[in-house]
Amino acid sequence: MGFERTTPLLLAALAVSPAAVFAAEPLVCNVHALSPAERDRHQALGQELKSAVAKVAELPDGYEMTLDFKKMGLDARGLPYCVVEVAQWVDLESRCCPFVDFGIELKGKDRLVTLRLMGGPEVKDFLKTELGLVRP
Repeated sequence: MGFERTTPLLLAALAVSPAAVFAAEPLVCNVHALSPAERDRHQALGQELKSAVAKVAELPDGYEMTLDFKKMGLDARGLPYCVVEVAQWVDLESRCCPFVDFGIELKGKDRLVTLRLMGGPEVKDFLKTELGLVRP
């Protein structure tokens, strides 16, 4: 879930439907949106959250991941990770990729977190590649 690189989906979309490209917001990550320290934090949180993914479900406009914090280690202070780190990752990710819509939900006594990444067909294709659900 790094989303660190700029993906040239605009050119791919142009080959499919030129009218759709000009009607839609381009899917370009802003690699300058984060400071080096924020980028390091984003990458570290992304790796930890990736290790917590217990389930991935396809949505009409994106993907939903169930995160199980029991699968994660402790943070730098020796404390267990929680929904706060998910919110931090979403904040950082949304600055890099403003075309993605996010949803966070905390459910039940098991404290499973649901993270939704959405945004329509083009965003869904981008997420599929970036999440490693298909090979680019």
